Amino acid sequence: MIKDYVVYDEFVEYSGPFELKEFYMLMDSFFKEHHYDKNEKRQYEKKNKDEWYMELELEPFKTVSDYVKLNMNMEITIRNIENIEIELQGKKRTLQQADLKVRFRSFILKDYEGKWEAFPWMMFLRTMVDKFVYKMHVADFSGELANDTRILKNKLKSFLNLYKRR
Repeated sequence: MIKDYVVYDEFVEYSGPFELKEFYMLMDSFFKEHHYDKNEKRQYEKKNKDEWYMELELEPFKTVSDYVKLNMNMEITIRNIENIEIELQGKKRTLQQADLKVRFRSFILKDYEGKWEAFPWMMFLRTMVDKFVYKMHVADFSGELANDTRILKNKLKSFLNLYKRR
């Protein structure tokens, strides 16, 4: 398995009110719209009367061939979560006031099944195929992955900025 990073350590940071459920729904709809399979690697939540804290690691992926898989790794940290009630257009809504940080790392995973690593001569052959045959295809895939990552990042920023303006 070979990882080629396309996006490394890009962040979305926000502090203020937002609706956590809508935040998750935005990500889920993006993954469905762009044909990514959602993979939740880790979820941690600590909630007591003094503190509410969440960590979530998602790694949605898109299999584009038998050899190449596009992965988007997202580490979401939400600190100091408090439920607040606001009145919007005459209706009461419950939102969450929190500090949010999302880290993006996107990479192309080549030979994700490990078929080409069985013997040294196959590894050599894979390197030659990567260098001369798949080079243009992988460049297209890296552009697609970088674009998808930036679209999601901008959607999340736009979503959070809507709550800042309210």
